[in-house]
Amino acid sequence: MNDTIYEQTCRAISQLCEVAKLKAGNIVVVGCSTSEVTGAKIGSHSSPEVAAQIFAALQDYTQSKQ
Repeated sequence: MNDTIYEQTCRAISQLCEVAKLKAGNIVVVGCSTSEVTGAKIGSHSSPEVAAQIFAALQDYTQSKQ
């Protein structure tokens, strides 16, 4: 699968919201290792670019639901 991190994050948050039956006003806390997202060991390869893609996907998804 060659989807971008942005696309994978969009799918993941969409699936999470559906399965958890989340509604407007609910809070979701996201924690992740950008190192692990890129396939490296936790803490060994931090990536602000990856973090920005994840954040943008989460923000875009939530804004589309308002």
